[in-house]
Amino acid sequence: MDTKEAGPFGDGTSADAGDAAARAWTAASRTPPAPGTYVEGPPLSVEWVDHVDTDPVRALEMLVLGWYPAEDAPPDPDAPADDVLALLPKALAAFHRLARVRPALYRFCHPMLLHPRHVTRRDGGRLVFAVENQGCADWSIPWPSRGGPEDVDPPVWLTEDPYDDDDPETVLEAEPLSRFLLQFTLKQASGIAPFNAWTYVMPTERLELLWRFLRPVPLSPYMPAYGGHLFYAAPGLLASISADENHADAAFGTRHRETLALLKAYDFPWSRFDA
Repeated sequence: MDTKEAGPFGDGTSADAGDAAARAWTAASRTPPAPGTYVEGPPLSVEWVDHVDTDPVRALEMLVLGWYPAEDAPPDPDAPADDVLALLPKALAAFHRLARVRPALYRFCHPMLLHPRHVTRRDGGRLVFAVENQGCADWSIPWPSRGGPEDVDPPVWLTEDPYDDDDPETVLEAEPLSRFLLQFTLKQASGIAPFNAWTYVMPTERLELLWRFLRPVPLSPYMPAYGGHLFYAAPGLLASISADENHADAAFGTRHRETLALLKAYDFPWSRFDA
């Protein structure tokens, strides 16, 4: 049962969290800037992958700043202020600070809450920080923090149907918050980019051709109950691949059309190919 708890992250009720989710969906639906109103930088290098295991927050910063262009836009008035960010775990605060200079982070398909919300669920307090785009799930961390080592990089919980089910199912994500935010960002960047190449139900053995130039990102499968995507990188290119023993789905994204040219040599059954 929900309890009341006033504070910068809401009153602890599901209704309050639902309102915050609605505001996040509104923010995510804002029209992105038109091409020509921002300047694309050089293709993203793969150096950020070197930091995934040792400093995932640094890896996230390098990924975001190298992938998303700066925009000539005023700051989002609804974005959290520094005094609020100071209360959040380092990785989540870093994500919101990056969004100040790369507003695309607030336009993800599954949006980040501009203001994370505290809720009380059957297994304890949670701070909801992101929501599925149809309200069918959300992601949260234990809350309030208790000052222990786990609070530095807390575990992440996926909750199914959190707003309509009185006893929603909760699944522990494989990665802690800092590495989960990398997964979350990579899934958005690789699947929704200015230029994309997608292939579905491809024989898994045909992936062998890609290992010549794709570098694996050392993260656990993202959302294993929903495909278990693994991520890969090459200069200027991000890939999300889900595969079993027989078939594979792959999504490639790039900000530079010519980068997809290297995929032309592979006679995959493309459902989309923007080069």
